[in-house]
Amino acid sequence: MAKTFIEKLMSDPEGRKLYFREDLIFEITETICKVMEDKNITRTKLSRLTDVSKSNISQLLSGDHNMRLTTVADLLYALDSKLEVLAVPLDTENILEMFTATAEDQWIPAKEFMVQELEYNGHSEKEEKIFTQAA
Repeated sequence: MAKTFIEKLMSDPEGRKLYFREDLIFEITETICKVMEDKNITRTKLSRLTDVSKSNISQLLSGDHNMRLTTVADLLYALDSKLEVLAVPLDTENILEMFTATAEDQWIPAKEFMVQELEYNGHSEKEEKIFTQAA
């Protein structure tokens, strides 16, 4: 049986390292976005609070930029928050189990997202069917 992408990634030491690096970046950016949401602070307002351009805030929160720890600390300080850190053992077995689903199940979140986007943008039922089948 062919290996899934995540199985291939986890079978390689460099792949595992990349996965956990990206996972940390995701967790930090999602935490900052959650605090912003909880406090009703927009990227524009965070930009003013930190004296960082709105476009730079957007780049930082996209997860594509490698944020320095000082940047994380500054953003959270502006949000009157701090990050608590806890190191835990790596659990690659649990990650593989999380991603071991039928091919159809793996696309359910994408289909649900597409339906929401299509409803929001007012596409016809015919267009919705085409897009969700593609997802």
